[in-house]
Amino acid sequence: MIKENIKMAVFDMAGTTIDEQKTVYRSVGEALAEFGFEYSLETIVHKIGGMNKREGIALLMRESGEAITEEAVEVVFRLFKKNVEAAYESACGLKEMKGATALFSYLKSNHIKVVLDTGYHRSTADLLIDKMGWEDQDLIDFSVTSDEVEEGRPQPHMIRLAMEALGVENPQTIMKVGDTQSDIDEGRNAGCGIIVGISSDQYSREQLLSMGATHAIDQLSEIIQILEAQ
Repeated sequence: MIKENIKMAVFDMAGTTIDEQKTVYRSVGEALAEFGFEYSLETIVHKIGGMNKREGIALLMRESGEAITEEAVEVVFRLFKKNVEAAYESACGLKEMKGATALFSYLKSNHIKVVLDTGYHRSTADLLIDKMGWEDQDLIDFSVTSDEVEEGRPQPHMIRLAMEALGVENPQTIMKVGDTQSDIDEGRNAGCGIIVGISSDQYSREQLLSMGATHAIDQLSEIIQILEAQ
């Protein structure tokens, strides 16, 4: 029997529900490199994983110690956005994380609202959601992107916007799922009752728990066990 106190599940996209081979972070690195800012893929993922990508690009540019204007950040961000959307349009290597559709169907059948929240901007998120076919299958109740709120992760504004849109009043009835520190911090800042970290080559289960997740998993299907635990 599923726990009846969970009313809404909020999922990150890249690395949590969508396997996009770190295309977003590779595209960040490529855009930065065009303007002389060199970072390894590992560093980019570690420093800005889960963040609003414009805010992340600004952070990386300013770490150089140079005086960086908002105009300069916007130029790099636009190049990043153009590159990542072109990569996603080709759909090369783009697929859902194992078990995502089955999990969403399970949640919907148990009257749990399914929400996607992301550090992407709206146009990029819509492209990915369309590629996955989740809206066509009526599996997503709401999605929110970091450009639609005052601040992205780790601030809780995206979760709070979803709560308002879907009429969920108590954050303790929300489960947040993600693969980065900023996902976990977002869930904690929102007061979510369950915060699930999904392991990757970046973070182990043990590291996710030490970062503040209430649960850590290797596969999305394990969420069903968490919800059905008595």
